[in-house]
Amino acid sequence: MYTQPLFQPEDSGECHRLMRAYPLATVVATTEQGLEANLLPLEWVAHGVCGQLKGHVARAHTLHRSLRDGGQVLVVFQSPNAYISPRWYVSGQRSGRLAPSWNYAAVQARGAIRFTDDSQWMHAHLQALTRSQEERRTLPWSLQDASPSFVEDAARRLVGFEIDIEHLSGKRFLSQQRTAEDRHSLVKHLLLEPAGAARDVGAMIVP
Repeated sequence: MYTQPLFQPEDSGECHRLMRAYPLATVVATTEQGLEANLLPLEWVAHGVCGQLKGHVARAHTLHRSLRDGGQVLVVFQSPNAYISPRWYVSGQRSGRLAPSWNYAAVQARGAIRFTDDSQWMHAHLQALTRSQEERRTLPWSLQDASPSFVEDAARRLVGFEIDIEHLSGKRFLSQQRTAEDRHSLVKHLLLEPAGAARDVGAMIVP
């Protein structure tokens, strides 16, 4: 992922926070059919220098059937994103140096995949993945709220995997190159947009 120094996260902790906040990631791998991309919810855990990703797929999934342990994968996490209209710039209107833009934050992780068929691992992973999304709700749902036989049957149809992250990079393209006056204006306009993602991006911009 091409990233200029201005748009690089301050530290790996910022990358980890984005991965936890937006766990639905794009997992890219080379399979028998060529390059394949899949959207999968992943659990980030502290492990080694960059961390580890845990996930699961159906046993018949091409990721499981086509990749062996040690196969390299690329994983991309992305925050909400929003189009930036040139009309929203204040300083830019005076300079005439205007162009549409797009604001977003993203993290790219690379590593080797390793599959696991351990039932205890699968239960712990599904519980952790669910808890991460439910814990802030007034009445959080957990695996204990489902029928034990249903959970067992579902877990048997799945295979887990771990990815030890070998390389981690991030990008925060949030109008850092613009003036404070421009960024204040962007936040104001983004918060008025009908799309919820635009308002989320507005909250990410540092005025």
